[in-house]
Amino acid sequence: MATYSNPKYSADNYQANRPRYKESLVNTILAYHRRDNPAAGAELAVDVATGTGIFAQQLPPHFAKVIGTDISATMLESARKAERQSIEYVEAPSENLEFLADHSIDVMTVATGAHWFDIEKFVSEAQRVLKPSGTLAIFGYTGFAHFVDYPQCDKIIKEYGLGDDRLGRFWDRGREVLVEGYRNYHAAFARNAWPGIERHIYPNTIEGEPSAELPPILDSEPNIMDFQVTWRVLRAFLLTWSTLTLYHKQYPERENAAEAVIREMMAAAGSTDMDEKLNMQWEEILLLCHPPQLHA
Repeated sequence: MATYSNPKYSADNYQANRPRYKESLVNTILAYHRRDNPAAGAELAVDVATGTGIFAQQLPPHFAKVIGTDISATMLESARKAERQSIEYVEAPSENLEFLADHSIDVMTVATGAHWFDIEKFVSEAQRVLKPSGTLAIFGYTGFAHFVDYPQCDKIIKEYGLGDDRLGRFWDRGREVLVEGYRNYHAAFARNAWPGIERHIYPNTIEGEPSAELPPILDSEPNIMDFQVTWRVLRAFLLTWSTLTLYHKQYPERENAAEAVIREMMAAAGSTDMDEKLNMQWEEILLLCHPPQLHA
């Protein structure tokens, strides 16, 4: 993804202000991994599109070896600075992991990054490197949320992120794959006969869901993240959006768009306290499946 690879993009700001994933998420993935095969291995996990290693850093207690890959040297530099465990970071595109042997990975994860990939090429590469008993876990959050106490803000934040007159037209190609709940991936895995496909969504506010053609599992609580925010924390998160960098590259003279939308939402909510705790349900998707070789 071009913006994150730009040396001028602040990877350290991304590392500091992006949400963390629930500690229970690794256990959720491992429970699926071993559901039909209790002996499924945990020797090697690879977190592709690892960015600054936010999710990769949760994996070492559960696997003998962990590798994080990304195309951005800037992001990987930040990952190594934050590293407190023995993770190997490799600069490589997710569609071409040539340094990995065939059928060598037990679990492959993609944390809020799969929407930037060439879907067919990635699916083919994942099939090559995963063990027959392996698991692929693709998950992510759209960046949008339901404001439980201030539902009038739901529309404001979506118009901010997706509106053509706001940030919408400045996203790098692929953002729509995430906003639409990774249905494109669900369809690709179904076409290629990947068994055990499960696509979980939460809450039921994702565009086009629940899909009749590719029905998801509607979860009653989040699997991926429990991001507790104030207006101040939300502002810091919005400042990490890659599209904001591209927007202000074209409009450098304009007020920071993230600052402006926070002010707009606070006015709509009748709130004046930047440190007010917000009750938010973040849109998220968790897609789990096994490679076709499992039942070959």
